[in-house]
Amino acid sequence: MHARLAALKRLMSLYGGIEEISSMDLQRAIAAVQETEQAIDMEEERARLSNFHGRDALIAGDALGLAAARTQRQIAEWRQERLWEIRREREMLKDEARKQYIATRLQSEQMKYVVGNTAAQMEVEEGRKTQTTLDDRFLARRRWTDMREELRASIEISSS
Repeated sequence: MHARLAALKRLMSLYGGIEEISSMDLQRAIAAVQETEQAIDMEEERARLSNFHGRDALIAGDALGLAAARTQRQIAEWRQERLWEIRREREMLKDEARKQYIATRLQSEQMKYVVGNTAAQMEVEEGRKTQTTLDDRFLARRRWTDMREELRASIEISSS
């Protein structure tokens, strides 16, 4: 039984390691989504700045500056669209990583439960064995004492 408990503890350790790896994968996926969101925010800021530059160029009558501002805005919008696609892909990967983490976490908790129950069961069995041994000793001593008293009684009866 001790060998079984040791094997279960090794297995529990393995499940814990897998859970930890899944947790790190989830953290990386979350970071990737956040990174994409930051890039989207930066492109929004670039588009906003190009609007300001375009207005300034329009007020100044700078046709070349206005064309450059429009081009910068179009590039920023194109990048935002592409980043939104990347974000959706990374969000799906994050959801998959979360599902995997939850599954490995559940398996790890189940193994902890099995190990805990097995250890408790072993303690109960060892307690029962100890109690059985003590009971056997008590009964053996009692029989020995009873037989000794019977022998004395029979000796006293035969002497009288």
